[in-house]
Amino acid sequence: MGYTLTYQRLHMITKSTIITACLCLLIQTPSFAGVYKWVDENGQVHYGEQPVGADAEKVKIRHNETTKPRAMKKTEDGTGKDGDKEKTAEVEPEMKEVPVPKKEKRKLCNEAKSDIASINSRGRMREINSKGEYIYLTEEQKQQRLSAAKKKQREYCR
Repeated sequence: MGYTLTYQRLHMITKSTIITACLCLLIQTPSFAGVYKWVDENGQVHYGEQPVGADAEKVKIRHNETTKPRAMKKTEDGTGKDGDKEKTAEVEPEMKEVPVPKKEKRKLCNEAKSDIASINSRGRMREINSKGEYIYLTEEQKQQRLSAAKKKQREYCR
């Protein structure tokens, strides 16, 4: 008998806890508070969720926006709009060719040789597309792969 009373009481407490939690979630006001900006008597700028005084203005906050840098327009003398050559250099960086280390060249050369041998030893070539299906390459695609591998071999196997 004592067991049933304990079980019933536990069941009742669980029900009331769930009902209370649901009511709290439903009654809770949405927190879409804005951000306000105002200046006090001393000239100090303040920000807050509640507007203070009549001169408080609501601040617009941007969400999930991405920006990209604007392209600088060049003038005839090669400087940017403000006459600043450094800004122009930031927009159009110079590409410098970095020498490939010998160890990396050897690795790329071996890959190229392996690719050429693999392409020449097969009749039909197949690969897996983005859907996970096998597709067979045409003879033209196979020749493009072969010429790319030969170019890679010429470049790295010197």
